[in-house]
Amino acid sequence: MATIQAPVHQPAAVNQEWHALNTVRWAPAPRWEGSAAKKTRFAAYLVGSMLAWIAIGLGASAALGGLVGLGG
Repeated sequence: MATIQAPVHQPAAVNQEWHALNTVRWAPAPRWEGSAAKKTRFAAYLVGSMLAWIAIGLGASAALGGLVGLGG
């Protein structure tokens, strides 16, 4: 016996988010080689990445602290 299922349509926001995450995931990281402009781009990428991970870690720590009741 076959079942009939309606097609699943994702909202446009979900598709845009998936596309953005997929783009970031597969984008090549800059390398420390070449001209001064490329080295500057690499340094900016490295610093930005470090700051983003610090912000994510602090946010997760604050959320966990709030859940545990240590948030003050």
